Amino acid sequence: MITLIGIMLISFGFLVKAFPKLISGYNTMSKRQQENIDIEGLSTFMRNTFLAMGFLVVVGHILLKAINQPTLSDYFAPVVIVLGAIIMVVKGRQFDHNQEKFVNSKFKVLFTALILIGALLSVIYGIIPAKHEMKQESVAFSGSYGTELKFSEIDSIALTDRIPRVLARTNGLGLGQIKKGTFRVEDIGKAHLLVHASSGPFLVIISRSGETTIINYKDKAKTEQIYQEIQSKI
Repeated sequence: MITLIGIMLISFGFLVKAFPKLISGYNTMSKRQQENIDIEGLSTFMRNTFLAMGFLVVVGHILLKAINQPTLSDYFAPVVIVLGAIIMVVKGRQFDHNQEKFVNSKFKVLFTALILIGALLSVIYGIIPAKHEMKQESVAFSGSYGTELKFSEIDSIALTDRIPRVLARTNGLGLGQIKKGTFRVEDIGKAHLLVHASSGPFLVIISRSGETTIINYKDKAKTEQIYQEIQSKI
């Protein structure tokens, strides 16, 4: 999903440069207003900004995953998009020589749109079910607020039909029955949740350091399968 966001940003950059006159509002301007816009410079600037945003999103996500910082990687793309939009708003005005500053007003619209798109994409990415990968020494759950658990550090693992009440979200995504990230759970305290359904079974993993991870999927068979796979490794 993050890679797709990066590709979309890069594509926007090439489209803006290839068809600069399609920039929002340009064709509705008067001839005089158009002449006061450095459309070549503006389209080049927008292309370069979109390309930089796209490459940063993809490369940053890969690097943060590589150093085992999944939470930071989830926030990285929205931050890049917001900062990129701010740069467009501030720097884009230099290409507009109209007294009424067409670029300034249009970029404010673009800025708002990019923030909304970034927020929407973050939510969409968050609700995608976490994928699991069984490695030789650990099990990894990818996606939004993913985690990796070493088999040697697992103290206990259990399947349960119910879990204690989730009290509050500390850092994560809570959208209906989907709960991902760090939450406070009754009788447990802080726990890492990758919960995709409100009904069981739930996979409850407790590490030797006392940290609790709770995982489940809408597909009950998948939850049970992961339990059996981990159980065979510890």
